[in-house]
Amino acid sequence: MNKYFERFKVTTLGSGLALTLTLALGAVSTVSHANINDEIRAAQGTKISLKQAINIANKQAKGTLISAEFDDDDSAAKGNGGAYEIQFSNGTTEYEIKVDAISGQVLELDTDRLDSGDVDDYNSQRRAKISAMGVINAIEKQANSRVLEVEFKNDRDYADHPSYFEVDMLRDKQIIELKIDAETGREFARKVKK
Repeated sequence: MNKYFERFKVTTLGSGLALTLTLALGAVSTVSHANINDEIRAAQGTKISLKQAINIANKQAKGTLISAEFDDDDSAAKGNGGAYEIQFSNGTTEYEIKVDAISGQVLELDTDRLDSGDVDDYNSQRRAKISAMGVINAIEKQANSRVLEVEFKNDRDYADHPSYFEVDMLRDKQIIELKIDAETGREFARKVKK
């Protein structure tokens, strides 16, 4: 799988340019800046990583990992450490599992039948050359960062990338959103979240 990530290099130059441009334009609002700072602080304080939470959730439900994300203000979480919301699918049923980001305890487990659109997305993801876990592993290894969110998208928003993964990674004191092509593993978009 590493051959798909040959060109996937995360540099601070792109992040620094995006941050400099945003600050120069004065586009950072006080409210959104405070919210992102809260999310960064909560993510830095977690005791359980996203990969650990996925492994915990996978004991409750089998299937393909569809999405996983850190929610810093999830009401189901005990205390103020947040929770991971993880979705698996087996082609007919979707499992949503919440895992406490501090204790690793499973907080909720919900199931739902897939509708035809969800089944199409599931089948597209199963055919993709890159898996969600492959994306997480490559980013954490190559970018010296922590992945906070990964989600498969099959929505034609990008003509050259009909299926891709949307990823949020924590690097230092920034959350950077990446878009990774599900066929090539190449990054094709990046922005620093404000």
